[in-house]
Amino acid sequence: MLKKDIYKPDTFLYFAYGANLLGFRVKWFNPTATFVTIARLDNYRLDFSRFSPFWGGPIATIVPTANAHTWGIIWRLHKGDMVSLDDQNKVDEKSYFIKYVTVHTPHMGDFMCRTYMRKVYPLPKGDHDPMPVERWPSWSYKQILIIGAEQHNLPSHYIRFLKKIKDNGDIACWLLALMLKRYTEKEPCECRVPGIIPRRPLKITVKKSG
Repeated sequence: MLKKDIYKPDTFLYFAYGANLLGFRVKWFNPTATFVTIARLDNYRLDFSRFSPFWGGPIATIVPTANAHTWGIIWRLHKGDMVSLDDQNKVDEKSYFIKYVTVHTPHMGDFMCRTYMRKVYPLPKGDHDPMPVERWPSWSYKQILIIGAEQHNLPSHYIRFLKKIKDNGDIACWLLALMLKRYTEKEPCECRVPGIIPRRPLKITVKKSG
């Protein structure tokens, strides 16, 4: 996609760095989402906060940090999807708030994008300090980040960074994520499963009582 083709009437740009790195997930909630390019947000670090029952652990946020970098994806969405994107990030519930940031792309310069940050920042930590246990994401959430990063060819050093993040081992919604991926990317299977005997349709006869 050329830079001149990115801006369209009634659209906006969204910078995703968390679970919406995964293409089928962002499109599940926001059907107009179109991949633009990968991008880097400078002076913000990736961190995790606030336990999510669905994900089985804390989820991603960005925290202002000098000399840090967070890689992600620029999606272009129709303005009609702005409300659903806000709802997905629970803006009304004050889980995240909206922020506009300038991100840098490898070949198309800088873009101003809408993104979301947790209302409550994680506590600061040093570059070499271990991540506190309460900020370890679930295994499934971490896999979503890695798959999304690999799907869109984020830099290899950043993918290695994601793989080194400690997780709490909870698989949480992983099976659901796999099912969604299977049924949104592949044609439905109409083949018969060996050993399964087709059931006849159940017929119900209603008789009048005498």
